[in-house]
Amino acid sequence: MKSIFKPALIAGLFLVSTSANALLLEISDTADFSGTVVAAADVDNDGMVMINSGLGNWVVNVSTGISKPFIGNDDLARLDLNSINVSGAAGTIYLRLTDVDFLAPGPGYSAEFGGTTDGTASFQSYVDAANAEFGQGILLSNSGVLGSGAFSGSERGGINMLAPYSISIFAEISHGSALQISSFDYLVTVPEPGTLVLIAIGLGFAAMRRRRRVAVTARL
Repeated sequence: MKSIFKPALIAGLFLVSTSANALLLEISDTADFSGTVVAAADVDNDGMVMINSGLGNWVVNVSTGISKPFIGNDDLARLDLNSINVSGAAGTIYLRLTDVDFLAPGPGYSAEFGGTTDGTASFQSYVDAANAEFGQGILLSNSGVLGSGAFSGSERGGINMLAPYSISIFAEISHGSALQISSFDYLVTVPEPGTLVLIAIGLGFAAMRRRRRVAVTARL
């Protein structure tokens, strides 16, 4: 795992030089990530990245991104972003996590999140058929703006992606004053757990039918 803190132009060069490390976590003080960027790439290819750094008006940011092979596999795509943020003054911080080469085709997905904020928070997740880092081809989930206090939620839906594809999570945290705190965890899963159960049941029934056919044929 590697974390760096550089201006936007140099950060852009960093992203190009580490493009082979698909799991990538970034935080920035601008929504389009054109300002100051802190980035962490999975240079060890172990499925985990971490940032522990202040950024502008934010005195604390401890963020972790987790993906394959640490969690998930070829049949179960999972991407998780969790973060703790403390502001030194009023402001907004933006976070994004991405990974590519997911192979699980669906047909369903789930996005589950929870946390607490002294300000506001919002989250989105995307899948991208072009398999691009931070690709926003299809919007999976959108929490809307969550107000002060504890929050939690989940979104589920249908999806049938052709592999390989990328998954990305975007988060925006805003505080109105110093010493406010926000923390959250956001997990995207394809296919969603209920779909896995149905698939397993379907495969079980199919196997039973095959065994019955073989047994009947053998008796004949």
